[in-house]
Amino acid sequence: MPGDSGWRWGRARNAHLEWEYGGHGGRQEHGLPACRGPFRVNLCLLAARSHEAVAFTWKVALVAALTLSAGAAAQVRDASDEEGVGRIDVSAEREGTPHELTVSPGLATLLLSDSPVARWELTGRENFRRVMEGTDTLALLPRSDVKEGTRLKLTLVFADGAAPARAELVLVVHPALAQRQVELYRHPRSMESYQQEVRQLRAEVGRAQAEVERLRATQARPDGLTGLLASGVMMDEGVAFRDLTLTFQRTQKEALSMRRVTTFRAATRAAIRATLQSHLDVSWRPMGAALVDGTGRTVSPLGIWPQEAIAPDAEGLIILELELPSSKALGPYTLKLWAEGGMHAVTVRNISFP
Repeated sequence: MPGDSGWRWGRARNAHLEWEYGGHGGRQEHGLPACRGPFRVNLCLLAARSHEAVAFTWKVALVAALTLSAGAAAQVRDASDEEGVGRIDVSAEREGTPHELTVSPGLATLLLSDSPVARWELTGRENFRRVMEGTDTLALLPRSDVKEGTRLKLTLVFADGAAPARAELVLVVHPALAQRQVELYRHPRSMESYQQEVRQLRAEVGRAQAEVERLRATQARPDGLTGLLASGVMMDEGVAFRDLTLTFQRTQKEALSMRRVTTFRAATRAAIRATLQSHLDVSWRPMGAALVDGTGRTVSPLGIWPQEAIAPDAEGLIILELELPSSKALGPYTLKLWAEGGMHAVTVRNISFP
């Protein structure tokens, strides 16, 4: 891909595919990100199946056209948007080496290939509510009840016969950390792609350095209320709290259940204190958490306390501390907790802050 003659991702890099299920005769309304260049959705493949598929194709075309007309504003992306785009590089030297791609129940994932694909070979299609195939684009919507930890094989057979002839992927089901958009590069990487990777690495180093400075500053401050006041985390209004025990929505899971949830908010920080009941026959320790708002934006906690595991068939306390995007970001949110490998996940909806 030399210079400007190579293909570009265009607006497809910053778009998310969201599918909402409407009540129009059992059909589904789909939103499709605007793609250009080599990443154009081959709608003609969808139109050949039935009269209803034709109607659905026109809906997709209309949404795509409206998205395309959104203007140059969609091209302005900050560093956090860049992080949401995954990248897979395949080459003839590593042909046959599988690459992992994370998907989540009920969340759409868009896979974009820089080369035309003759055939998409997907095992376990029954685990997906919708699979849309194009010449260089694949959209996947896993079923909401697919089990976390499930691993499914996806093979891309390229159309031009050049090496590598195929790419092997493994779809790994995680309760929350879906890769919403992934770009698959088959040709040798250009200088521009290396520069982009360097920019991303520099951004990661900058975030790590900022975290180190934050930890150093925290260690230098006193503990207790003095530390809260000195750091500016708590101002004159103190800490507000809200008991959500009667209002939060539990996800019915036999192995784990949430007993009580309380949220707290100070000047610059927020926290969630939850009591969790485990009915597992093994210890359970939260390895990750995410707070997801109504638009799909994820807020990662600054930390999870305590680090000790909850004993089998016992009750335990979990505290999460967060920095919300703004003082007006009160919710509602969906809280997701999971153990190592995304196993034994807990989902709690209707989380709000005072």
